[in-house]
Parts: sequence; structure tokens; C-alpha cells
Amino acid sequence: MSDRVSSDRSAWRTSLFAGVLAALFVAVPAGFLIATGNNNGRAAYDATAYHARFIRALAEQFPNFDLSNPLTATTPGYHLLLACVARLGASSIESLRLASMAIGCIFVGSIAAWLSRRVGLRIALLFVLPLAGSIYVVGAAAWTLPDNLAWALVSWVLFLCLREPARARELLLASLLLVALVTVRQIHIWAAAIVWVSGLSFALESRGRSETVGGGLSVLAKMLGFVLATVPAFAVLVLFVRHWGGLTPPRFQGELQGVNLATPAFMLLEFSLLALGFLPWIAPPLRTAWRERRWILVTGALGAIVLAAIPATTLDIAAGRFSGFWSLIAKAPVIAGHTSLLMIVAAPIGAVLLTALLLGLAPRSRAVFGVALLAFAAALTATFYCWQRYHEPLLLVVLPMLCALQRERPTRASWWQLLFPLILAGILAAITVGGLRSDPVAPDALPAPSHFAPGDSFLPAPAGQ
Repeated sequence: MSDRVSSDRSAWRTSLFAGVLAALFVAVPAGFLIATGNNNGRAAYDATAYHARFIRALAEQFPNFDLSNPLTATTPGYHLLLACVARLGASSIESLRLASMAIGCIFVGSIAAWLSRRVGLRIALLFVLPLAGSIYVVGAAAWTLPDNLAWALVSWVLFLCLREPARARELLLASLLLVALVTVRQIHIWAAAIVWVSGLSFALESRGRSETVGGGLSVLAKMLGFVLATVPAFAVLVLFVRHWGGLTPPRFQGELQGVNLATPAFMLLEFSLLALGFLPWIAPPLRTAWRERRWILVTGALGAIVLAAIPATTLDIAAGRFSGFWSLIAKAPVIAGHTSLLMIVAAPIGAVLLTALLLGLAPRSRAVFGVALLAFAAALTATFYCWQRYHEPLLLVVLPMLCALQRERPTRASWWQLLFPLILAGILAAITVGGLRSDPVAPDALPAPSHFAPGDSFLPAPAGQ
């Protein structure tokens, strides 16, 4: 018993150490940007013109918030949190940026802590380096953007739903986190599917351990219970939809409505490129899957080709297909003015790598990740913009998790294997540095004119008033 307690304490110490070190991966670059007053790039503009302006307005309105037409396309949970920080006295833009940095540190640190219990300290830290180097994580940490808080909540829902053995109290806690998640970013209601599939798995496992009659009804009753546990999250979403008259505030409804059928193929392309940093850990399950279940890999590749061939997959700003890897796609040959050759090649590769990783998991983990990724892709397909920043952080969370949960857990790696995540992190960090070299954003930058409403309280007062 004492050996087990000692082992548990050692694992917790390792997790804590991994979390603190990984948090520094975010704190150092974000802290440098804040300390030097850097205000360059897309994240700086979005934060200055939209989010920080909205946070300051909420702090002034406290506690009688006006959420009828907020200056953000997301639900306002993050902004309300930072407005509370401002009310506590940390109201300067630097203080708010530091609060956002703390959220980013907690996000990346929690991923490293979870990974360290499965693959060890060294590999866990290497696995989170690409995430910490992503411009979308660094940008949300260095400026007042809600992204990292949303990704952290998604990750924690995944952590709870992947626990072995499944326990009801952890799934109920995941349902509570889902409520918080929807208040931060409404599109992540898709994460309810993670709770549902985990609840079904729990119900089936409980029936397997029970010898009582009527096991089928028991499974249905328990499954219904977990579905009902997610009702509060849907209630929050419905509340905002009724309040706004749509899924987004009125000022954004004309812009963000619609679907983008190129999203699934683009996500597979992203997966194929980001997976290069994890190839030494993907190769073993890929070899096993090719040897034992080749037909599943082939089916996945063919399905990805269909996903890449049917919708238009070329760079098109008017169609919401631009920025990020779309710039790379723009340089590739185009078939019939409709389909990117790079997409046709990379999407099936991504599908094969993802399928191999899923096949290498235990059945319950496979179901959780499979449903999570399908629900995530479906939700993002229902968004007009196919932007890399909507997908990349979660893919950089899921990739190391998939590698860490393979049946043969990777606890050791040779020096050349360790180079792969380091190189990927270096590439992503270089992209981040390049993105921060753009023109500086004025501290009083305004939102796009199309995002102002008549009589808008966010409009600057006319000169002389």
C-alpha cells in the first residue's frame, strides 16, 4: 500500500513539474510581448479593436451587463471573467494581458501534466512544444482573446471522459465544464457528444459488471441521465440564441452565417502536416494497422479524397477560405479551377494517419476521440470561415494525446525521434515570429465599420463631445 501511495505522489510531482515547465513555454514569449508593449499582428488587432474594448465596457457596467449586442462573435464568458479581474483593480491593458497569459499557461501546462503521467516528463514536454509555439496559442496568451480558455475547457472535458475506469462523478463534472465552455465559445456545444459517448461506455461497462436482470433498460436509463446532464449547456446556448435572435450577436449575423464544405478536407490536410512532428510515435500503429486492417486505412483514404474533391478547395477570400495553410494551398496546382492538388494528396494522408492512431487505441478511447473529432468537424463545417486558427490548437492537443494513449505507450525515445517535435515547434515558432512582424496596431484601433450598429455604445464620441 505504501509503495502505491509513494508511486502516486511521484506521479503527481512529475505532473506538477511538467505543468510548470510547460507553462513557462507560454509565459516567456507572451510575457516578452507584453513587457515590450508589442501590439502587432492579427491577434493584437482583434484584442484591441474588439475584445479589450468590450471587456472595459463590461467592467464599467458591472454588475448590470448589457449583453444584447456584444462586441464579440463569441459568448461572453471570457470577457466577463476579465471584467471581474478589471474590477479587482487590474484594469490596465497590461494587467488584462497578463491575466490572459495566465490562462494560456494553465491551458498548455494542463496538457503537459496529463501527458507526463502517460509518456514521462521529457516526452510530455516535447509533445507540448508545438502547441506552445503556435501563433494561435501565443497570440491568445499575449493579448485578450478567449481562445485559450475555450481550448482548455475542451481539453479538460476530454481528460475527464477518457478516465479509466469511467466514473459517473467525472462525467457529471465534464457536463459542468461543458456549461462553462458554452459560455466562453458557443460553437463548442459539440463537446456534449464527448459526454454522451463516454456515458454510453460507462453504462455498458456497468452492465458488464452487474448480474441484475434488465441490463438493457439500465443502460438506457444511465445513458439518458448523462444526456440530461448536458441539458444545462444547451439551455445556456438557447438563452443566448433567444437573446440575440441567432447563434451570434446581431452585429455579426450577416457575416458568419453559412457552411463551408471544405472544412473537413482542410482539417485532414492540417492533421497530415502537423503529424510530421509526431511520426516516430505514429509509425508503429501505422505499421500494425497496415498489416492487420489495411482495408480500413484504404477506406479512410478514399473517403478523404471524396471530401477533398467535391467542394471547392482553392484559396478564395470571398468563400471564407484564406489565411494559414490556405496560403500554401494557393501555391499548389489546381485541378479544373476547383480542386487543389495539394488537398487531394494531403487529406487522404491525414485520414490514414488519423485512422491508424484511432485503431491503436483501446475501444473506449477510440470511441471518445472518434466521436469528438467527427462532432468537431461537423460544428466547424457549419461555420462560414474555414480558418486554421479555429482548428490548429485542438489538433495540436489531440495529436500528442493520441500518441500517448497507444496500447504500447512511448516512454522512451532516441535522440533522432526527439528531433521531430522540436522541428515542428521550431517551424510553428518561426511562423509566430513572422506574424508578429506586421505593422503595429494603434491602441485606439476601431472594429470594422460593418460591425458597428446604429446608435452603438462602442462608437467613439464625435470630436468636441
